[in-house]
Amino acid sequence: MTRWLLVVLLAGCVSDGRGLAPGSDAAAVRAEMGKPAEIVALPQGGEAWFFPRGRVGRQTFRAELGPDGRLRAIEQVLDEAHFNRILEHRTSAEEVRRLIGPPNYIYPVFGGTEVWEYRYNWGAQQAFALRLGVGKDGIVTGQSRVRLRA
Repeated sequence: MTRWLLVVLLAGCVSDGRGLAPGSDAAAVRAEMGKPAEIVALPQGGEAWFFPRGRVGRQTFRAELGPDGRLRAIEQVLDEAHFNRILEHRTSAEEVRRLIGPPNYIYPVFGGTEVWEYRYNWGAQQAFALRLGVGKDGIVTGQSRVRLRA
């Protein structure tokens, strides 16, 4: 019982980045958001830091830091606007990781391919999953959105 209460209290303390402003340094981002779940190098320099939040990570905040280590922007990336930028047979798995971060689950599929699942909330907190097929060549082969039972 005590462990459960501690988890609930800590979950309520995580930030969504509202206290950060562009130009904040990396130390301020870490102090506000905690340790990133994943850090990905960006092709133009700098890094994208990912912070999953909520039940089963149904929100993921992406903090983009420039080559100077200063915050450029922070945004919640598990939404239709970001998902629509993932193009079948054109977007690489590496690009997906830079755009929306680490998946909640990776399922191996026969033949060496994988399904990456991102759980998110849509509308009135309805639970959905974006499922991306990723081929052996590291390219997204397909995608679907599935409504989950809460």
